[in-house]
Amino acid sequence: MPEHDFDEQPDASWIYRHRQHLQDVWRETHAKWQEYDSYYNRTYDLWGGADKQGLERPDWLRPARPTSIVDNAVDNQLASDPKPHRFPARDTDESKQWADQVELGLKAILDEAALQETTLTWKTLGKYLVHYGYAICEVGLDSRILQKRSAEPEQEAGEEEEDFERRKQDHEHYRRSAMPFRTRAPHPVDVLLDPSEKRPQVAIKHNKRYAIDLHNLTRLRQKRGRKADLWEVGQNPWELIETDEYWTEIWHALMASKSSDQGQLLFVERNTWLFVPYGHAFAGFGLEPAETTERNPVHLAVGILDSVMADIRAQGQAVSGRHNALMDATFNPIGTRIPAEELRNQLDQGNILEMQDRGDVWRMEIPQLPRWMFQTEEWLARDIEEGTYSRALSGIREQGVSTVGQQAILSTAAGRKFVAVSRQLEHLATVAGSQILQLIDVLDFDLTIRGHRIRPQYIERDYTVQVTFDLVDPVLQLQEREIGMREVQLGLKSKETYLNADAKLEDISGEQRRLLMDWVRANPLVHQAMAMEVARAEGIDRLLERAMNAATGPSSPQGGNGGGLSGLVGPDGQPLGQSMGQTGGAPRAVDQLRQALTPQTMNPGRNGANLAG
Repeated sequence: MPEHDFDEQPDASWIYRHRQHLQDVWRETHAKWQEYDSYYNRTYDLWGGADKQGLERPDWLRPARPTSIVDNAVDNQLASDPKPHRFPARDTDESKQWADQVELGLKAILDEAALQETTLTWKTLGKYLVHYGYAICEVGLDSRILQKRSAEPEQEAGEEEEDFERRKQDHEHYRRSAMPFRTRAPHPVDVLLDPSEKRPQVAIKHNKRYAIDLHNLTRLRQKRGRKADLWEVGQNPWELIETDEYWTEIWHALMASKSSDQGQLLFVERNTWLFVPYGHAFAGFGLEPAETTERNPVHLAVGILDSVMADIRAQGQAVSGRHNALMDATFNPIGTRIPAEELRNQLDQGNILEMQDRGDVWRMEIPQLPRWMFQTEEWLARDIEEGTYSRALSGIREQGVSTVGQQAILSTAAGRKFVAVSRQLEHLATVAGSQILQLIDVLDFDLTIRGHRIRPQYIERDYTVQVTFDLVDPVLQLQEREIGMREVQLGLKSKETYLNADAKLEDISGEQRRLLMDWVRANPLVHQAMAMEVARAEGIDRLLERAMNAATGPSSPQGGNGGGLSGLVGPDGQPLGQSMGQTGGAPRAVDQLRQALTPQTMNPGRNGANLAG
C-alpha cells in the first residue's frame, strides 16, 4: 500500500518525493532536449572535440538548416489562430443561440489570452511540439485582475460624490470587461507530468521565483484570511528561490526551498477549480522500442531533428571545410627563395620587387576541389529534407514539376507528416477551452470580451467544446464554397450546413437573424417607414408626404396601381420600390428582354436592355 493517497492532503515530504520521482522519469528526455537546443541554436560541436587531433579546423560556421526546418514547419504547417466550435446542450433554438454566443466569447478569450503573454501561446506550443516532440498547455487566472474585480470601491473621506460615482462606473466596467484568464505555454522542462496519462492526475511545476514575489504572495493570502506560511525576504529581494507548485483535482499547494533540502510548505488549500490546469501531448515522431521494460518518455518525446542530427553535422562540416578552402584560395600565401623578412619589407615599399630570378617568388598552388565533394553535400541535403521538412511545403517548386496539380500532390503528401502534430495542438486548445468554460461556470463570471458576452447561463453546465486550427488555402476554400452552393441549390445540403462547413462562420444563428433582417428591410412598407424616419430626422417629412400623395393621386400617371412607394422615382430612374429592393409583381418587358433565350446563351447587359426599353 502506498504511504500517501492523492485524495489525502499533501505534506512537504510527499511533494518532495513525488517531484524526485517525476524528475527521474524525465531526466533522460531533458538531457536529449539539450542536444536538440544545441542544433536549433547552432551551438553544437561541429568537429567532435577529440576528432580534431590537434588540427586547426574552423568551427564557427554552421548552416542555418536546423533552425529553418523547425521555423518553416511551424510557420507553414501549424496555424496559430484557434477556432472554437460549441455544440448546443439542448435541441432548442435558445440553446443554439447560446452555443453561438459561447463560441464568440470563447474565441475572444483565447485570442486575448494569447496576446497577454510575451510570446504567442499557440505558436509557441506548436514550436515545442515540432522541436521537442512534446508540449504542455497551462490555464490560469490572473490574481491581480481577480483582486481588482472583487475590491468594491469605497468613498474616501472628502471625496466628491461625482468622483466616487465615476470610480464606481469605472470599476463596474472593469469587472465586466477585464479578462482574467491566461493560456500559457510553459517550457516542457518546468512542468512534470505523468507521461502515461493524457489527462494527468498530478502536476508539479518546478521552477524559480523571486523572493519578493513569494513574500507578497503569502502576505496577500494572510491579509485575505487564507492560511499561508509567510516567506521572509533576506538581504536580496531578487534572490531566485526554487518552488514546487503541486496540483491535483482536490489539492493545490506551494513549496519553496533555498537549497536542495526538502523545502518549506507555504500553503495547502482545496482546489476549487476541480481540475488540473495542465494538458500535455506528444507530437508522434517517436516510437517505443519492443524491448523496453518500462515506459520512458525519451522514446516518445522525439523532435523533428532527431533522425537527421548526424546529417546536419556532416553538412556543417562540409560547408565549413569548403569555406576554409575558399579562404585559402582568396588569401593564397606567397612562396619565396629569398629571406621572408626581406620580401615583406619590399612588399611594404610598393608593388615593384627586386629579384634576381622570376622563380624567386611565386604563389602557392590552389587545390582543386573534386566534383564528388559537392555531390556528397547534395546527398546530405536530400536526406535531411526527406527526414524532416520538404521544400514543397514552402512553395518551392521541385525540379521537373511543371504543373500546379503535380505541385499540389507533392505538397499534400509532404504535409501529412504534420497531421498528428496539428491534432495534438487542437487537443491542447480544446482542453484549455473546456477548462475556461468550467471556470466561468464555477466562479460565476459574467464577462464581455471584445464586445462578446459570455455568462454561466449560456454554458448550461456543459463544458464540451472543440477547438480547431485551420490552415486556409484561398484557392481550395473558393472551390469548396462553390461546390457547397451547388449542393444547396440541388437540395443535397442545407443552408446551415453550408454556413458552418463551407463558409466557416462562427455565429450561424446570428447570420440567420441578419438574413431575416435583410428580408424585412426589402419589404416596401418597411422601406416607406424607414424613409419617413430619415425624413423626420432631417426635417423634411412633410415635404416627403406631399410628394408621395402627389405621386399616388388619381391624376398621377403612376397612380392607381399599388400606392406606397410605387409612385416615387429612385435615383436610377426606376420606381423607388424597385430601386430599394422590391421584387414583387410581374416582370416588366425590359426584364423579360434580359432573360436568356436558352441555358447556353449569355444574359444581355442591363444597359442594352434599358436602351431597348
